[in-house]
Amino acid sequence: MQAPASLAGDGVALRALRPADAPAYAAAFRDDPQLGTLIGIEHDPDEEAVLERIARAQDRAGFELAITAGASDAFCGVAIVHTVAPEHGRAEVGFWLAPHARGAALGLRAVRLLVDWLFGQAGLRRIEMTTTPDNRGALVLAERLGFTQEGVLRRRAIERGRPVDIVWFGLLREEWGD
Repeated sequence: MQAPASLAGDGVALRALRPADAPAYAAAFRDDPQLGTLIGIEHDPDEEAVLERIARAQDRAGFELAITAGASDAFCGVAIVHTVAPEHGRAEVGFWLAPHARGAALGLRAVRLLVDWLFGQAGLRRIEMTTTPDNRGALVLAERLGFTQEGVLRRRAIERGRPVDIVWFGLLREEWGD
């Protein structure tokens, strides 16, 4: 799936990740040692890993977009589309915010913008979101956007060496009211 060049609305913008974002991207994980655990990645990225991820973006079926706020172009976090299954008309969304960008509903607005695009321009019929039971921010965001919790997959994944439950959410195009 091809990423949009940019999306903007409701005081938030999504744009392509740039090499200049690498320091702030990596700093978010240093500033919040729990971030990597909450979003289910095995190792916190350093700047070199972020630059590699940006350089190899075309090798993935999904994409990551930088989240920015207001008139600023400063990096605040990432909105993610992954587990893309075009033959089934579905994909999974995710997000994370740097510690300095939390508490102002920025994640909610960014994911809403992305869901609008996925249902509208990309023509998906279903969007999924998964998280662990410990990720309160993602659980609240999914609920506020109208995702339905479809179940808890017990000990579905091994993250950082320990089994974790995964909370599964789904949202259908006809349920999307925005």
